[in-house]
Amino acid sequence: MSASQLQQTTANLRISLAEIENKERQLDSMIAQFRTQLRRLPRQVVYGPTGLDASLSALGEIEERLADATATRRRLSTIKKATTDELAALESVKQVGEARGSLADLKRRVRDSQENSGEDAETGAEIRRLEAFIAEHSKRAELTITERFQERVSES
Repeated sequence: MSASQLQQTTANLRISLAEIENKERQLDSMIAQFRTQLRRLPRQVVYGPTGLDASLSALGEIEERLADATATRRRLSTIKKATTDELAALESVKQVGEARGSLADLKRRVRDSQENSGEDAETGAEIRRLEAFIAEHSKRAELTITERFQERVSES
């Protein structure tokens, strides 16, 4: 995946995540509203002009809407997790690419400076840090991608 494709995909995932979070807020508000209605409606039957049959019907409707909103919220959470995992994997890939570029530049500078004075301890430590970072984040991205692949295979 090229750098521009990676940036575009990351941007699209961030937009999707923002949409998901907005939908979560909407659903949370609806769920809270339905729960409030379920608490208040029985008192309206006792003190208000609403008949028993109409109240029972209204309670049933509210319960159905609450169940639907709760199920939708749960499904949305599944989608959010998949989106977040994908974004994390792409960000790891991006960080690994940047670290590889930095490592290559650092090694080139070391090679050029070795002709003059040799590698200093700070540069060697930075090279080892970058190599460890690359190894760790490459493994993390690999695990995430492999895990998603295995999930798709097991679902088919």
